[in-house]
Amino acid sequence: MDSYTASLLSRLKEQYERWKTEEPFAGAELIRFLDAVGRTAAVMNRSDLAVEADRLSRRMNQQKERKWTAEEALAEMFPLLRCCYEAGESDASFVSPPGRQGPEAAILLCGNDPLFSAYLRGSLQTTPWRFITLPFIEQPAASLVQLGIDCIVVILEEDGADASVFDAFLNDAGRHSYIPVAIVGGNRRKGEELKWYEIGADDVMAKPVAVGEFFIRIRRLVEKKQKIDQLVLIDELTGVYNRKYLPRVYARLRSDLERSRTPSCLALLDLDRFKQVNDRFGHLAGDAVLKKLAAFLLAHTRGMDTVVRFGGEEFVVWLAKTTRNEAHRVLKRLQRQFAAEEIEAGGVRLSCTFSVGFVECDDPDEPLEHWLRLADEALYAAKKSGGCRVEEAKREAVPTDGGRAKKERRQGNGQRWSVAIVDDDELARTVIADLVRKLADEQEREADIYEFSDGLSFLESPVYKGEKRSVVILDRVMSKMDGLEVLRRLRRQQKPYKVMMLTSRQDERDIAQAIDEGADEYVTKPFKWLELEARLRRLLKEFDE
Repeated sequence: MDSYTASLLSRLKEQYERWKTEEPFAGAELIRFLDAVGRTAAVMNRSDLAVEADRLSRRMNQQKERKWTAEEALAEMFPLLRCCYEAGESDASFVSPPGRQGPEAAILLCGNDPLFSAYLRGSLQTTPWRFITLPFIEQPAASLVQLGIDCIVVILEEDGADASVFDAFLNDAGRHSYIPVAIVGGNRRKGEELKWYEIGADDVMAKPVAVGEFFIRIRRLVEKKQKIDQLVLIDELTGVYNRKYLPRVYARLRSDLERSRTPSCLALLDLDRFKQVNDRFGHLAGDAVLKKLAAFLLAHTRGMDTVVRFGGEEFVVWLAKTTRNEAHRVLKRLQRQFAAEEIEAGGVRLSCTFSVGFVECDDPDEPLEHWLRLADEALYAAKKSGGCRVEEAKREAVPTDGGRAKKERRQGNGQRWSVAIVDDDELARTVIADLVRKLADEQEREADIYEFSDGLSFLESPVYKGEKRSVVILDRVMSKMDGLEVLRRLRRQQKPYKVMMLTSRQDERDIAQAIDEGADEYVTKPFKWLELEARLRRLLKEFDE
């Protein structure tokens, strides 16, 4: 890359950072900047850049009255970024990924180079990948597991490649689940690459990397992760998940329960008289029955449900967003349909039935073992009654391992926290929700956490319409309604809320405006994890007073 192009990219980044402190900004400002880029490109004798800048400027003239965020403007300038990063490159792989698309994947882009991140997102928008962008990385890796991240790509500028910033995070990520990490930096020195490999990176690339090459290398990491997951989490005989996958399922469904109070149902299934099948027809026939039941359960449950081989002839079917009455009807249907199935094994045809014990999981404070114990007790009752039955757990008959006492302590520590997180960034919501749960656990408190992707959905929700005291964590800039407008409505209605404003603007006047409108606390993005934790801890303490 020549010095003129590098200088133009530096100018683009400076403007992007300035826009982040001023958003939402007027379309006229974007047009003026594009016109300036076009004039500079003409002086540089870069006709390709000048043509793209002029085309974008004319298109933006049709949206002159629109208000823009920095991210929206950066996405629109993808043609300019492509001209800059692909200048002088003749290799076709630089501008397009190869024909084989590979598996769907969620890719996290993070680091301190937003321009190259935007270039990659734009270049790979036709691939089966979902991109999540994160300007900071100092939050628990468990959040990434919950979001189903398949690969982390850290994109760094040459002067920002400090491995120590990411060391602890990479170690933490490996403890929860294997997530491959690729580093894309501006330094081609061998020692620099070795530094990243030393702290745990799976791949290291130097900018500007060809898009085709980047796609292939990241696709290989995603496929490697999926193979590892398959080896570790998939039952070899039946092809469904094994019991190691259950904690992940519960983490996801418990999060749903905390956000929306939507219960799920855990069902434990056991084949009736399975030992007789093995003794009479042989173990190969028994294997055929197990595979048949697994395939049947996969075919007759929803995509959001999960089928797990728990061990031996026992299976778990976890029915998401399902009440006890709905689960009873579903399980009876499955039981009836499977009894009518004909299984061919070793030249013989046979049919089998199964018994079910299930429980409605409606308390996020209880551990996974609690629900398994209840379902197992109900299954025992079904088998004792002759089999081919569906029994619901009787909770009062089963002691817990202290969960009830812990819950009573939490309820005795004062009122429940009610926290609404209003942000159009899914990852930001997840990270903040994890932090609220951490603070609640520390103080043995109950917490109701509600997440909203825009201000309008929050204002239409029962949380806003109710009179319950709440903490509202509110993003300053959102697509459907400005955060300040939401704050004004809260204060006009004299709602009993404590409000934390999240803002990308560093201007003290903007922060002062948020305070004047009634914000109790503010945090500027990209926020540091420790700062966010300290400010939220202080706000929740005030909430209790």
